[in-house]
Amino acid sequence: MKQTWKPGNMVYPLPAVLVTVTDGEGNDNVITIAWTGTICTNPAMLYISVRPERHSYQMLKESKEFVVN
Repeated sequence: MKQTWKPGNMVYPLPAVLVTVTDGEGNDNVITIAWTGTICTNPAMLYISVRPERHSYQMLKESKEFVVN
């Protein structure tokens, strides 16, 4: 059965999430993110917002991958 979702926040009321990142050299980190939301529903995509001063920022920039928990 096909489902059609209307645009809007998929995660409401936008709770903080845990984001895990790695630098590809075996160094992992977990960061708490409060700025997150839906970019697209098909395909499912979301965004996170991380300040450059945060330890995880460089890891995210290099790997371009993260996992939301």
